[in-house]
Amino acid sequence: MRTPSSPGLGPPAVFVGRAQEVRRLGDMLKRVHTGLVYGLPGAGKSALAAAVASRHRGTVVHRRVLPGDTLDTVVDDVRRLLREAPVAQALSDASRLDDLARELEARRALCVLDDLHVLAPPERVALVEELGGRLRKGTLLATSRESVPRHASSPDRFELRLDGLAEEAARVLWRELDTLYGERDGFAAAWSRSRGLPFLLRRAHAGDTGGEEPVRAALVALPGDERRLAAVLALSEVPLTASTLQGVLPGSTADEALRRLGARLLVETDAQGRHGVHDLVREALVSLLGPDELEAAHATLLEALEREPLPAVVRVRAVSRHLQAMGRHEARAAFVVGQAEALVRHGAADELPSLLESLPAALHTPEVRLAHARARVRLLDLRRAYPELLELRASLDAPGATASEALREGVGAVLVRVALFSLETAACERTLQAMPIPSSAEVFLQQLLALAALLFFQGRIDESLAVLDGAAEASGERRVLGWCAYARALMLWIEGRDSELAAPLAQCVALLEDAPLDSRGPLVAAMSAGILSRLGRFTEAEAALASARERLGQLGAPRLALELDCIDAWVRGELGQRRAALAALRATEARAERAGYLFVRMLCRVGAGRMLLELGRRAEGQALLDTVEAEARTRGVVGLLRAVQGARTLDVPGPAGPPVTVEPREVRPGVAARQRALAALDAVRQGDSVRATGLLAALEPLAVGGDFALERAVGHLARAGLHRLAGRAREAEEALESAARAAAEGEVDPELIPELSRALPSAPGTDAGPSADATGEVVLDARRHELRALGRVISLERRALPRRLLYALARQPGRTLSKEDCVRAMWNADYDPRLHDNSLRVHVSHVREMLEGTGSRVVFEDPGYRLEVAGGFTFITE
Repeated sequence: MRTPSSPGLGPPAVFVGRAQEVRRLGDMLKRVHTGLVYGLPGAGKSALAAAVASRHRGTVVHRRVLPGDTLDTVVDDVRRLLREAPVAQALSDASRLDDLARELEARRALCVLDDLHVLAPPERVALVEELGGRLRKGTLLATSRESVPRHASSPDRFELRLDGLAEEAARVLWRELDTLYGERDGFAAAWSRSRGLPFLLRRAHAGDTGGEEPVRAALVALPGDERRLAAVLALSEVPLTASTLQGVLPGSTADEALRRLGARLLVETDAQGRHGVHDLVREALVSLLGPDELEAAHATLLEALEREPLPAVVRVRAVSRHLQAMGRHEARAAFVVGQAEALVRHGAADELPSLLESLPAALHTPEVRLAHARARVRLLDLRRAYPELLELRASLDAPGATASEALREGVGAVLVRVALFSLETAACERTLQAMPIPSSAEVFLQQLLALAALLFFQGRIDESLAVLDGAAEASGERRVLGWCAYARALMLWIEGRDSELAAPLAQCVALLEDAPLDSRGPLVAAMSAGILSRLGRFTEAEAALASARERLGQLGAPRLALELDCIDAWVRGELGQRRAALAALRATEARAERAGYLFVRMLCRVGAGRMLLELGRRAEGQALLDTVEAEARTRGVVGLLRAVQGARTLDVPGPAGPPVTVEPREVRPGVAARQRALAALDAVRQGDSVRATGLLAALEPLAVGGDFALERAVGHLARAGLHRLAGRAREAEEALESAARAAAEGEVDPELIPELSRALPSAPGTDAGPSADATGEVVLDARRHELRALGRVISLERRALPRRLLYALARQPGRTLSKEDCVRAMWNADYDPRLHDNSLRVHVSHVREMLEGTGSRVVFEDPGYRLEVAGGFTFITE
């Protein structure tokens, strides 16, 4: 059985009387993949679990839950044991449980968790139900002093209450102990006192004479050397080897002391030759030790841990615990700060804040505060990291501060990155200006890339590219050249300058393909995937994404995972998987919002706006892009406006728009289908039946599935136009019905198809519908999107939001429409006063301008708006 960071010792030397339980539990776990063994202390729960695990043919991992453990530390330790390597940093218990379940399933592994009762009740439930309930090939077996409550929706699990041995089995155990340690009388008394609990029977055979606390009595009687050795084992959270324990007692007395303690069954030895004590022995001994004994044991363990081979995370926890117990807080602070990178590298960054926060307030030095803020950044908690860094920076700049240049440089480097991620451009600029001359080439490169990004955000892309070009010319270093090419490619991609992407992309990939595996390395593969998909090179893009994810699995970088998910969603969009891309972008946006990573959040929102426009949900898409554009201007990141403008080009142009160009070599499914559909419609409007027919034939195999409902609807409109040109009125009407049906199935905005159909060739004798003359008649025509009154015609075609509001009011003239209904009609969204009130007032004013002089008007009447109409008002619905 593989040993974990805090392993149990396995079954004792003698394990008898449980054959039926071993068989029963093993059989049940083949059918129900979650098991719980519970019962009194000393009943042999851990021994039973170890016996069952020894029969498991696959991978077995074991973790004993210790006081102070939480769900995240336990699960992350098991994840590390399964992989025998660092794991990706998890940002939530849900994500770490998902990852562990996948690993257990993939390996068909058995996970044994001892002493589940140490965890808080909700955490026990999470392990047994949320983890265990997902397993179909892997298995979870837990031991506990208490059962875990069930409820109606609990997944299946097998529970076994373990009581004392039956008398005959207890006699067998006694005889086995006689064989191993020598014959001893007193079974009858031991049986009556022990209630058949194996631990108490073993203690009785070892010489406990009775009383309420036989273990305590045995410990009190220990000589000094054995007591000292037992104290070290009791305070150690990990079993120790005999060679490690040699330093506890002088000479070779440790071996003899261990032998005597083992004969008294106070120390147990596992199959790997490591020594430890039973929980009941541990609890009793710790309660007996005085302050001096405790301090001496902790000091001995600090020395012993230097010789014991332990996983990095376990070592940090153990050393920190012993230093804290001894009151050596300054040494603990220095140790934790020094080991911060090791914790981060092994996916345990979330343990850093609690370790640092447990230090006395007087030791919250700038170094400690910087380590704390860095942990927040690593955990993608920028909302809290940013103010921490600002406060730390201010304290270093205060009069009388004596911080070293290296510390100032470190704080500045982190603050610059976080300010960029948070789109706090002013703070980023101030920090860059105040930073000292870099002390290393790495810091210089970071500052250079940060300056280039800042200039880009400020809309000064030419200056940004000039900075990169100057750095590349001044340095012949491969790494500098590679990262300058990377930054150039990224900015050009966001700008939408596709024709300039290929060269810097090829350069950065070639120069950085052998870059060290650090938190930035996989960025090259991830970003190249986005660019390659934009260029239509999807096979290469998929390979780049796979490479980035593989490297991400080795790093455990939550920020990179978020960026990668954003790029992955953009790639899906380029592949024409519009609905999936939209869902992924919204999910990633929500994570970025919680983290405070506003740059990625904004990229996600731009992508979502584009997908909405491609899906024909124009009002929602344009409203989202309006919001992004307003935020970009407010935050001073006007460099992102080009991305917004690029997304708007994916909207369907009106009849007055420029002709659509069809690129025959376009391989992006969404773009290719959109070009052909719109070009076919243009050809019909121009009376070019031959070209329209050819384009529709090319469109048909592309416009398949729910993602291409708008293109199919436009194709039906083009066919309707062809039928009209040929005088086939019935077929034209059927095609129009098909267009409306396809649009409805795809949730296309209801106004979009009527808008596009108005420019189709008219059938002979078509009546344009009622018109308005100068006699005061007012006609609101939803078929043509026109308002005709007083001898003039007001086009509503390009004014989607005021038009929707007017139509909603005109459907119920004289009746007040609530703000909630107005917002739903305009944006198809739930009403939010902070978001909608101002926009609603603006569009109401536009409607009032349209109705000026017609005798009709919009009035406000709490809680909404009402349309008052004069005589002669006609509303022609769609």
